[in-house]
This record gives sequence, structure tokens and C-alpha cells, in this order.
Amino acid sequence: MSDKDSRDGLEYKSSAILDFVEKIHSPHDKTLDLATRVLAENEMPEIQISATDGKILQLLLSMINAKKVLELGTLSGYSALWMLKGMEKDGKIITVEYEKKHAEIAKRVFEESGVADQVEILLGAGMELFEEIKKHAPFDAVFIDADKENYENYARFVFDLINPGGLIIGDNAYLFGELAGYEPQDAHDRERIAGMQGFHKFLAKNTISVCLPTPDGMAVGLKK
Repeated sequence: MSDKDSRDGLEYKSSAILDFVEKIHSPHDKTLDLATRVLAENEMPEIQISATDGKILQLLLSMINAKKVLELGTLSGYSALWMLKGMEKDGKIITVEYEKKHAEIAKRVFEESGVADQVEILLGAGMELFEEIKKHAPFDAVFIDADKENYENYARFVFDLINPGGLIIGDNAYLFGELAGYEPQDAHDRERIAGMQGFHKFLAKNTISVCLPTPDGMAVGLKK
């Protein structure tokens, strides 16, 4: 149950509680440590998902017995490693990365983690790789963690490439606090907000959807 205070927005979590549950439920192994360590070592942005978010991805993919997954936004490969934990050894991830440096480092992470044969990295902007992505379809799930203004565009494109019962998952679904109740500062703000709000509306209309209340928000839609 939830009481009125929590329904009105009161949060019972604290840094100590979050640290406790993450260590209990989402402990790192050496491969995940590697994927986080290379970020600082290579002056990459430390914007990977949290360990708890990773465990959520693992759990979701395991529940639908995912065999093939599309990821938009590779970074160092951290989220892909979590997703592979929810897949069998014959599972495959097609991951798209815009930055060449990030793709090269992720490739090394996958090789050192012993999963290089399960991952294929496509280099370039997701919006420009649709024809290449189609060649790898169908997918059991799509994880979107890329340019926020294109979330709705990505969802619309991948929808027909997902098997029935498959998932569309989008990270940063709260848009860093700008999703609603925020006054756009410029045209780019308006584009990002429109893209993310459109993503939520698309999921709600076309899937069985919910936005999990993670710190950044994680929207999940089950294709009907």
C-alpha cells in the first residue's frame, strides 16, 4: 500500500537506503567495473545508467526471454552488459553509437568481457541508420538512451520491427526534470520536450505502458 503522503510526492528513499538496496540487489562484477572504469580513464562522460536501472533491464529482458535487442546509445557498453545478463548465451544485441571513440572503447570492453560475439556495434546517428537497423530486425526489445529530441521518432520507427510481446524501453524519461512544468529556454529545449512528451504519448497509445519512477524515469511499453 501507499499512504497519502507518498501519493502526494513524499519519498521515503535516502542515499543510505538506495546504497543498501543497490549493493544487495545489483552488485557489480568485473565486467561492469571495467565498463565504468574506462569512462574516467578515457575522459568520457559518466552518464551511464545506474546499477539498479541495469538490473531492471536484466529483469525485463529475462521475463520476456529476449533473444535479440536493439540499443540506441552504447557509451562504454555498460547497459549492454546488464542486458546480456538477462539473455541466454545465444542472445544478440545490436547497439548504435554516434561517437567513434565511444564505439571503439565499448568494443574493447565487450572483447575483454568475453561477449564480443554477442554484440554488433553500428557507428553513426540512429536517425541515419534505419535501413541498416532494419536488416537486423525483428527485435524482442529496444532500449533507447540517445538524443532525447528523437525519442518519439525512434519509437515510431522501431515499433514495426518489434515482435509481439516485445518491449520499448526509454531511459531519462523525466528529461532531467524538464518533461513537464518547465519553461523552455530556447528552440532546442522545446524540441527535446516535444520529442520526449511525444514518446510518452506514443507508448501510451500503442503499448501497455508505464513510467517507472527511477531517479531519471524509465518508460516501458509492452507491444500488444
